[in-house]
Amino acid sequence: MGNLPSAFSSKRGTTAASALIAFFVLRTVLRRGSAVRKIAGPPSPSWIFGNMLQLLIPYQYGDHEFGWQKIYGALYRIKGCFGEDRLIISDPVALQFIVTNLHKFEHSPMLTHFLGLVYDKKSIVSVRGDEHRRLRAAFNPGFSAAGVRGYQVVMQSAAEEIARSLDSASTESVDLCRLLSTATLSAISEAVLGCKTEDLGAEFVEIITRMVMLASVMDKGTIVGGVVANRLPTWVLRLATLIPTPALNELRKGLLLAKQIGRRLVQEKLTEARQGLEAHKDVFSQILNADQSDKTLTEEELEAQTSLMIIAGQETTANTLAFGLTELARNIEFQDALRREIHASHGGGDVAYNNMPLLNAFIKELLRLYPVLAMEERMVAEDTVIPLMDSITTSTGERLSEVPVRKGQIIFLGIAAYQRLESIWGADAAEFKPSRWIEEANSQSHGPAIGPYANLLAFFSGARTCLGWRFAILEMQVIICELVGKFSFGLPEGEVARMNGASVVQPIISDGKKAAPLRVTRIV
Repeated sequence: MGNLPSAFSSKRGTTAASALIAFFVLRTVLRRGSAVRKIAGPPSPSWIFGNMLQLLIPYQYGDHEFGWQKIYGALYRIKGCFGEDRLIISDPVALQFIVTNLHKFEHSPMLTHFLGLVYDKKSIVSVRGDEHRRLRAAFNPGFSAAGVRGYQVVMQSAAEEIARSLDSASTESVDLCRLLSTATLSAISEAVLGCKTEDLGAEFVEIITRMVMLASVMDKGTIVGGVVANRLPTWVLRLATLIPTPALNELRKGLLLAKQIGRRLVQEKLTEARQGLEAHKDVFSQILNADQSDKTLTEEELEAQTSLMIIAGQETTANTLAFGLTELARNIEFQDALRREIHASHGGGDVAYNNMPLLNAFIKELLRLYPVLAMEERMVAEDTVIPLMDSITTSTGERLSEVPVRKGQIIFLGIAAYQRLESIWGADAAEFKPSRWIEEANSQSHGPAIGPYANLLAFFSGARTCLGWRFAILEMQVIICELVGKFSFGLPEGEVARMNGASVVQPIISDGKKAAPLRVTRIV
C-alpha cells in the first residue's frame, strides 16, 4: 500500500504543488551525471512522466515491465518523472545482496511516512534496527511453525463460513473477493487479537475496506506526487501528512480506531490474567503472558501492532486465494486432480497438508505468479556496488558484472519480474504450471536462496521477511481444501479478473474495482 500522494490532493494545494514540482525538477537536473545513466533501458515517451505510466498504470500489471525484462535483462534503467533515472532489478544475486543489506537500501521517505500513517510509527514495519529486532523477537513464537498449527481450528471455521455463504449465493457469478476477505479477517482477528470480527466494530471494518480501495487507485497525480514527496525535506513531508483531505482523514481515523481496539483488548487480557483466568491462545495473549525479560514490550508497543496485523494479515491472503480459484477455473483438469488429492487426504483425523504434493505445488505457483507485492521501492542510503548474477551491457558497450549506485538513487526491486525470470524458472516462466514444482523436484536452477519459502520473494526476505508467512501458507491450505473439496469453480460469462499491482497485487475487473467473479457449483 503505497498511495499516500493521492491523499494529499486538494484544489487549494495546486499552487503549493506547482512550487514543489519546480523545486524537484531543479534538484533532479543538478543531480545528473550518475553512472546509472549509461545502463540501457526502454525509451521514455514523456519527460514529465518518463516510463512511470507504463510501469504503474498498465491494463494488466507487467504488460510493459515483463517485456522490458526480456529485452534489457534483469537490471535496466527506466525514466522516472522529470528525467530522473531509476533502476528495476530482478537479478537474483542483486536481490539477495539488497535484502541482506537493507540498511543500505531503505524505504523512501514517502513510503516511510505512509507506513507510519497506516500501520503506526511503532509498528514492526515502521521501526528499524534494535527496536525492529526486539519487536520481531516478541512476536516470533506466535508465528512459529508450532504456534501457527494452534490456529488451524480458527482457519477451518473461517473456511466453513465461506462454504456456507457459497451455498446461499448465485451459482452464475459470485465475487469471491468479498467472501475471502471476510473469512481472512475473521481468522486473523481470532488468531492474533483473540476477538471476533464484530468486536472490531462495523466502522473500523468499513474503513479497512475503503483503505484497501484507496491503495489500489493509481493515476498521474499520484505518480507525480510520490516522486515529489521522495525529494522533500522530512519536515515538509511530515506537515503534508497533516493536510485535512478526506483520504488522509480516513487514514487517521482508521489508525485511531485500531489503537483504541488494541488498547481495549490488551487491558481486557491483563485484567483476565490478574483474575487468574485461563489465558487465551491468541498471539497478543501469548506475548502478554510470556517471560519477556530480554524482549519486554510496553503495552503501547503491543497496541501499535493492531492495524498492521489486521490489514496485512487479511487482504494479502484473500487476494492470493482469489487469484488461485480463478486459475483453477481456467485449468479444469488440474482442478479435478487437486480435488481428487483433497478427497483422498481427508479420510478422517488430522490432515497432513504438507504431504499433499498437488496442493503445495499449486500454492507455490500462485505465490510465484501473484506475489503480495509486485515490486518494492527502495532508496539507496549510502554509495554502494550491487553485484549481478548475469552481467549487463551498457549503452556505451561496456560489460558490467556489478553496478555502482549513489546515495539517493531510487530502485525498484522487481519481485514479480524475478519470479518470471526465464533463466531461473524456465522458458515457460510466464505460464501457470504447478507441475514445475513436482517434476523431478523442480530440476531447473533457481539461483541463490532468497525468500523463506520455495526460493520466492512473495514474503520478501532477510530481516524484513513477512512475520506471518507460515500463517498465510496454512490458511491457504485449509481454505483451498475446504472449498475445492466441496465446490467446482468455472469462469463466468463476461469478464474475468485481471492482475492489478498499483500497491498490493489484487484482482480487479473492467471498472477498476477489486473483484474476482466466478461460477461456483456445489459437488459434495
